Amino acid sequence: MSGAVRAGEVYAFPLTGADAWGALQVLTVDEANADLIVAVLDWIGPHEPTLEQVRGAGPLMQDFMFWGAHPMVQHVPMPVPGAYRLLGVLPVDGMPASSSSWGHWAFDRQVARQAWWDALPHELTAAFKAALDSPDTVALTGLIEENTGEPLSLRVSRARRFTDDARYRIGPDFTMASLRAWPALHQVHLSSWRDDLIGFLEDSPLVGDLTLHGHGQPHLDLSRTHLTDLSVDVSTLETLTLPDGLTSLALLGTPPGILRVRAKEQGREVSLRLVCEVIPVTGLERLAGLQISDIADLSVRDVVARHPRVRSLDLFGAPGVLRDVAALPDLRDLDALRMVDLFGFDATAFPGPGAWERLRDLDLDSLPAAVATAVRRAYKASPLTVSVRRPRKPEWLAENLENPLRHWDGRPGIPASVAKKTRLAFVAALRAVRTADADLPPGEAYDAAVSDAVRGFLAVIAAANRRHGFLYTLERDEVIVAVDALIPHLSEDAHRALEPTIEEALDG
Repeated sequence: MSGAVRAGEVYAFPLTGADAWGALQVLTVDEANADLIVAVLDWIGPHEPTLEQVRGAGPLMQDFMFWGAHPMVQHVPMPVPGAYRLLGVLPVDGMPASSSSWGHWAFDRQVARQAWWDALPHELTAAFKAALDSPDTVALTGLIEENTGEPLSLRVSRARRFTDDARYRIGPDFTMASLRAWPALHQVHLSSWRDDLIGFLEDSPLVGDLTLHGHGQPHLDLSRTHLTDLSVDVSTLETLTLPDGLTSLALLGTPPGILRVRAKEQGREVSLRLVCEVIPVTGLERLAGLQISDIADLSVRDVVARHPRVRSLDLFGAPGVLRDVAALPDLRDLDALRMVDLFGFDATAFPGPGAWERLRDLDLDSLPAAVATAVRRAYKASPLTVSVRRPRKPEWLAENLENPLRHWDGRPGIPASVAKKTRLAFVAALRAVRTADADLPPGEAYDAAVSDAVRGFLAVIAAANRRHGFLYTLERDEVIVAVDALIPHLSEDAHRALEPTIEEALDG
């Protein structure tokens, strides 16, 4: 939109995941704080409305799922997004003049969810709401108390999530249909396959969240379920068919080949979460959003190849290396980009203003200092919303990105406390070596300072290994790499003098 926003203006907007439209009205305008109060109107239709069609509509009441009934009136920041189409101006008489709610322009999905809720059978939604505050208890066929062996009895208000690895045993007479005794159930978490799962989900409109591990299935067809959120192990999957209403998808592991996903409009309303890498997948080329976490080494070209029309991209390093950064503009539909703890590229590789036609938000956090400086300078006059934080100097990279022990964090067999303590021990030794490099000339004093730093580091390794016994071939090799990183300028005599200490720490 262009021009100043006025109180009374009415806008239409398409609903996420539905072939329908909604409308809202601007109630107040605070130019000084770039703030608006808007009311979503109680109008939903199959086509973009005219101003006359929404005249007289009051605020839409939001009460789906866990929401208590309240009018959809809230503060939002300026400007009005381009997807909202100005219809005209209507009086605001009778509308709320204030709001204690602050948010963003995510009304499309909220209105779509409310429309879905209103279309459900009243007895179903009424039972769900009544269960949230019910003092009643219910015993479920086939679920047995772990300690007493008695049938499991739960308060109805707490029976919202079923998992097959909780503090109860699942008996042979349990069926997924038994869960209909829990009116507020909306999440299911399974660590193994059940043949009656799909049928149960298809007949359970309020169960919208599924986590599925260890299922062993090559094909999953969830198209007739009511899921909005899915987290699924893909280690055996060849095909995955999604319901049209799905908006959040996590693919866990690596499929045996190319995973073929069938999704509405190639996943146009889906936000996908991946870990470490872009897995081989087809059918999700037009994602609403893509988030990749725990990145150690990733090429932007892999993102472009699998998800070329993604609109929002979030990349989180472990910290890690991001290669082929210059290919980011090939994601031509990108409107928001966030990068955190990613390195391995220089200022010349990062795209400048104008590289993307639709980009609105650029958020860079913890990246090379030279890149941060260049981006701040290049985007200073850009109309984009730009945030550049925590520029990292080479010293930080040496302590974190290049730390030979950084992969111990999360590795099976190495406690988190050990991973943290040994990483900090390496950082302390590295800083001591840096100080010696800067302050001492080659000779006995330098050798003594560096050797003391190495011995301190090895003492922490040896103590942790005596207690937890985690040093195997890979870990021993990584400790040697860490020591080598500390002693490149140590004399040969001092190096030989350290060898017994190194062997003792690795074998003790």
